Amino acid sequence: MASTRNQQVLAAHKARFEQQVSGGREFTKLLREIGAEAYRFEEDQSDRARWWIYITLPANVRETFDLRLDVLCLSASYERVEPRTLTLIAERLHDRDARVDPDFAILLTSDPGATELVKRRRGQLAILTINSRELLSGPGIGLRERIAEIMVTHDHYDLTRPITEPAAFYGRQAEVAELEFALDRGQSVGVFGLRKAGKTSLLNFVARQREGSGKPMVWLDISVLQAAEAFQLALLEKCHTIVRQLGQRPPRLMTLTREGNPNPAVQIGSYWIRDLNLLLDALPDRLELFIDEIDQAWPSRSNLGAEQATAVLRCLTQLRGVVQSREAEGKHGIGVVCAGVDPAIFERPLLDGRDNLLYKFARLAFLSPMKREEMQEMVRSLGKRMALRYTDHRTIDFLFQEFGGHPLLTRKACSVASRKRPQNEIPWHVPLSALEEAAERRGPNTPQSEVKDVLASFTEWFGDEAAMLPLLWSEDPQEREEAREWARNEPDMAAHLVSYGITDENWSPRIHAMRALVLR
Repeated sequence: MASTRNQQVLAAHKARFEQQVSGGREFTKLLREIGAEAYRFEEDQSDRARWWIYITLPANVRETFDLRLDVLCLSASYERVEPRTLTLIAERLHDRDARVDPDFAILLTSDPGATELVKRRRGQLAILTINSRELLSGPGIGLRERIAEIMVTHDHYDLTRPITEPAAFYGRQAEVAELEFALDRGQSVGVFGLRKAGKTSLLNFVARQREGSGKPMVWLDISVLQAAEAFQLALLEKCHTIVRQLGQRPPRLMTLTREGNPNPAVQIGSYWIRDLNLLLDALPDRLELFIDEIDQAWPSRSNLGAEQATAVLRCLTQLRGVVQSREAEGKHGIGVVCAGVDPAIFERPLLDGRDNLLYKFARLAFLSPMKREEMQEMVRSLGKRMALRYTDHRTIDFLFQEFGGHPLLTRKACSVASRKRPQNEIPWHVPLSALEEAAERRGPNTPQSEVKDVLASFTEWFGDEAAMLPLLWSEDPQEREEAREWARNEPDMAAHLVSYGITDENWSPRIHAMRALVLR
């Protein structure tokens, strides 16, 4: 009887979906044609223009595309699909039913621009868009063929921007736990590592986790703000927004109006600390402040110019004063997590012969490349979205040895190798030879060019340490051993080589593809 009742409820919801959604009946027909079963139709209570549909694919389709779990579909009856809609899908994949495949979803919409929007999010979300208007026009491409097409045409390895979606974030469990532990205790942490090693992605992930758990969270990027007043104003405005979102009446400020707009009659720099303290008093918990590109505030390293960098550095010094004074008074203050390449801002006691007041303000955490298991998860998960299989353990071994777990370098090699796929072969078991060939390719947009950029970046920031690499990796055993003995006895001369993942603990290359560039 219970089963019959469930079937009746499903049939009623399905009928409502087909009546309310343009192309809804044609979509359910598309599912039936390949033997797929939609076992749940859920109208979104917060927006009646949305329906969530849960689909079980037939065994042959599951096997071909490695979609072993159920597939989530969002029907969105919008004239235009906004990025927020894709984020909603990502949140459901990440937070909801464990039966749903986290690597693939379907979006049913009448917006012809949705396909391009999804394509721009490749590497983070694998979403098949189905245009409901096209379904109404008559017989078209079957669902199996649509899945195959998107898997062949979307390169999810080709991603150079920081990751914002939790479903696209891999590994780093120890680093996430370390940052959350520090934030829970109000400690400040600086995350530093190689270019494109995943620093901003790590901050993005932790920030979203904290915000999702109800913590007051503010994100600032110094390279975007580029000026001290912009930094001050952005922090005040975002704190003001949080207070309002909590349903509280914001305090009366000098720098902002009641509505949270800048007060043009007041110099922000004169009152921002006063107003920040009032806003912090209005928050129910410690503010968690995430600052990206922190090294842009260090004058000798900054692209902002010495004057602006010095002004931003002064802001950060004032911020440290707020943290210390509130802690001394027993008030909840600010936990700071920041990221950059060069930790000089917290590592060097002097600046131009004077005390650096940010010295040791934040505990240093170095983001080395991924562990082998984390890299393997990333490679196989992104490959799954492209109907690529990495079943030969030698492919994973090769990637880790050649690129040391550096996420960008690894993805670039996989991206180049994927272009060797035989015409529309699905699934394709990636052979070791395709990766070896990809690693050897020269020219722009190749793994070799990215390795060169990473080495150049490290050399720019830590020139003295980079100058040691030809000796540490020398083909002359005596020269190599003397250099390594020097590094052991003078750790400051090679302080970042190990922590940044350029070498292993024994000073041997961790990114083997870098060795030829160093010794040429």
